[in-house]
This record gives sequence, C-alpha cells and structure tokens, in this order.
Amino acid sequence: MTVPDTIRRHELRIGVLDNDCLALECIVSMLVHLNNLDGRRLDIWSSGNPAKAIQECRFGANLTDVMIIDMALNGLTGSQVAKEIRKHAPGVGVIGITSYQPELYVKDMQAAGAQALLDKSTLKSTLSDAIDAVCRGLQFPEGSGFAAVHEETPASFDVAPLRMHLTSTEQQIITLSLTRKSTKEIATELNISADTVFSHRRNIKNKFRSSTWYDALDRCRELHIV
Repeated sequence: MTVPDTIRRHELRIGVLDNDCLALECIVSMLVHLNNLDGRRLDIWSSGNPAKAIQECRFGANLTDVMIIDMALNGLTGSQVAKEIRKHAPGVGVIGITSYQPELYVKDMQAAGAQALLDKSTLKSTLSDAIDAVCRGLQFPEGSGFAAVHEETPASFDVAPLRMHLTSTEQQIITLSLTRKSTKEIATELNISADTVFSHRRNIKNKFRSSTWYDALDRCRELHIV
C-alpha cells in the first residue's frame, strides 16, 4: 500500500549517514538550501557512524522521515544499514547515494527495502525530487523497481511492530552491561540503587519483548545499540 501522491507533508526530519566528513558536510549544506523550499521545513541531523544512525532511526525521540545513506561505510555497505533501518523502523524512507556506479548497488538496495539510489554527482538535480517522493511513501524515480515505504515488508525482515525510545539511563545501562559490569558496579557508576538498575532492565526487556536480560542484550548487539 502506498501513500496517495496528493499528500505532501510540510515538516520533515531528514537524516544523513556518510563517513566522509567532507561529503557529509556538502550533503547537509544541500539540504539546508532546500529548507523552507515551497514552504517545507526540514529538521536535519547527520552522522558518520552507522551504529548511531541506526539507533537514531530506531529509538530517536523524534521520528526520522527520510534517511540518506552512503553506500561505502568503512567495512559496512549502505544496503546493510538500510536493511537494519527498514527492518526495525519500517516507516523510515531510505535513499542510497554513491560516488560509484549506482548499478553496483541497485539489487542489494532493492532487497534491503530502500526507495531510491542516487549518483552523488547528480544530487543537485535529483535530491529534492527524491526526498519529495520518498517522504510521501513512493519509490524514486517512478518505475525504478524500488519498494514504496509503506509496502508490506518482506517476512524475512521480522519487523518489530512498534518503534521504541530508550531513555539516556537505559542506554547507559545497556552499554555498561555489555562491558560485563555487575549490577552493583552499574548502580555505583550511575549513582542509583541496584533496585533502580533492575527496574530499568525490566523496562528494557519489555521494550524488546525479551523474556530474559541476556535476550535483550542480544537484541541490542543485533541492532548495534552499543
């Protein structure tokens, strides 16, 4: 199911992931120039860290509408990141970008559930239209073979039905737990009681729908929440 073409939102949150700091700066600058174009306001955030970008899409207090992802990310591919985002935050539209031949990544990005793949050399002429289409739930360009944002996600993605928000304390407890600190050590470091640590762990387990704390930590590793 796709969102009707007539729907055009006027406030959008756009994320950018690129580990090349100069490229990241240029893309953000392009987006700034698009801000308030035709009355549309853009809330722009950026990162050079795939794990942080996935976490922001998944758990950010403000939901991201469109994620722009570079294809080469220091040992990870853009399609791997796109798959994680579409798997665990299926309402986020994904636009891939690359300095190489886009044809190299088309099949992987289609399989990851992305909505578009753009050549970096053409961004000045294509990025605005791509965002306009993807934020309305559409593929770009039309007939490109990419999925619409709100099409049913493949069963193999095992989509969680709700996006969750982790508090800063919950994130700290997860990080400290993954370093194998004991409950007492975590409580001391965060200046809270051991009972409070257990309470936060219970809330985290409920958010991940995990029966045990170790299952919840496994989900955190899978989602790169470290």
